Amino acid sequence: MNEMRTPKAQNRKPAKIGAVEPMAQLSDMLMTQALTLDGMFAELVGHAASNLPQYPLTGERFARLALRAQSNCSASLVAMAKAQKALRPAQDDAAE
Repeated sequence: MNEMRTPKAQNRKPAKIGAVEPMAQLSDMLMTQALTLDGMFAELVGHAASNLPQYPLTGERFARLALRAQSNCSASLVAMAKAQKALRPAQDDAAE
């Protein structure tokens, strides 16, 4: 649980010119953020569960941080859905 993890670089495609590409990058960034926050939630819940019996205050703090990470994960997914919804009309216009 305490090992250090390094993020893996994603294979990036060359940037395209136009308004669609920044929205796609935004969507990718928000998905990465949501997945990271979900991982943090899982780690923090584990820390909360292991600390709660012996150190209740510390366990409670970990639980609060876990819930905050879960809330921010949800907010990232909502923002991503809005970005993708805005991206769809732009893709439809480009296809025509």
